[in-house]
Order: sequence, then C-alpha cells, then structure tokens
Amino acid sequence: MAEVGDLERKIKAKLALNEERQQLQLNHCHEFMLEAEVRHQRYTAVADRLMQAVIRPRMEKLKSLFDNARMPDTQNSRHTCCFQFEHTDRFPATVRLELSVTRDGEIKTVVLKYQLEILPVFFALEGQDQLTMLLEEVEDKKAAAWVETKILQFVDSYLRLETSNQHQEEDLVIDPVCGIRVNKAFAHDQMTLNGQTYYFCTAECQVRFAENTQRYLAGKAVTAGLL
Repeated sequence: MAEVGDLERKIKAKLALNEERQQLQLNHCHEFMLEAEVRHQRYTAVADRLMQAVIRPRMEKLKSLFDNARMPDTQNSRHTCCFQFEHTDRFPATVRLELSVTRDGEIKTVVLKYQLEILPVFFALEGQDQLTMLLEEVEDKKAAAWVETKILQFVDSYLRLETSNQHQEEDLVIDPVCGIRVNKAFAHDQMTLNGQTYYFCTAECQVRFAENTQRYLAGKAVTAGLL
C-alpha cells in the first residue's frame, strides 16, 4: 500500500504542475489580450489622426483642382480615403486613387498604403506602395511628406494621359482650315454646323472657316501660312 500511496503523490504532483502551467498560460493570454487592447486603442488614435490631419486634407486639396474628381461613399471608410476621376476628353481613362491607414497583425506597426488604378493604361506606373512605421514612433511630418510625394507622383502619371497617343487617339481631329491635328480638349475654338463640330487650333482658323465655310468643307484646307 505504501507503494500505491507513493504513486498517488507522484500523480498528484504532475496534476498540480500541469494546473500551474495552465494557469500561467491563462495569465499570459490575459496579459497579451490586455496589451493588444492597449495597442489597438493607441493604433486607432494614431490612424484617426493621420487620416484627419494628414491624408484627407491633402486628398481634398487634390480633388479641388480637378473638376472630374469625386469621392464615392461606398469605397471610403474611417481609415480609407478614395477618389475616382471620371473619363473626360482631356483625361480619357477611369482612375481610382486610394490612400489608407492599416496595421500589422500584432498591432506593432502602422502602415500607410497607396493604390492607383488607371483603366485603360498604356504606360508603366507604380500602382502600389506603402510606408511602415513602428506604432510608438509614428511621425506626422514623415507621413505627410510621404503622402505628398505619392500625390505628386499620381499627378505626374495622370497628366501623362494628355500626351499618351493611345489614350488621345479618339480625341485627335483635323483643323479643317490649316490641316493640323488638334486635340479636342485643347482646341482654341470650335464651331458646330449641321450637327457636326469642327475644332480649330487658333482663333484665326475659326474666323477663316466661318468666312468661307463651303471652301473648307470641300476639303480644300491648306497650311495657315498660305491662306
């Protein structure tokens, strides 16, 4: 019986040790959850500040400079700012620009994300980029500089639509007076006659067309210097 009693003590010792390990694990999980909650609250405050003080004001300034820019409600959230640029004669593509704030899984870093989509696109562009900062070392000045760099990069890419032959092909027409190819978006003057719109590179071409319409409609356009 003494041997059985000794076995019982050994089993109970193992059970007690296992219970202690389980309790330590529970305590560790509890501490981890408390720390994670603190980090989440800290991240939310930082993300709110970055969106409200850094990203959104700069995106709004960009929007104010383009008549075809709008902010779709369905694609914006607390920490996401998204603009869409509608197709126009000057910018013949549909464009989506998004800047957002997110984090890593352990909530130890804050990540600023940049995403750009141009459809259709016929030239190389950087469609994605990100800036990662430690949660406790986020610098608004650094974030603002990065955001402004990405917005200026977007503007450079967007303005390329004006000179991209593939994008502008449908908008190129012939000035009926001088025979020069004119982009509708940049034509100096235009005139609609019998449902047909004619575009002119200069006001002088428009005046000459109005004075002798039949001549130019007959296809007798010559260079402006010979008129």
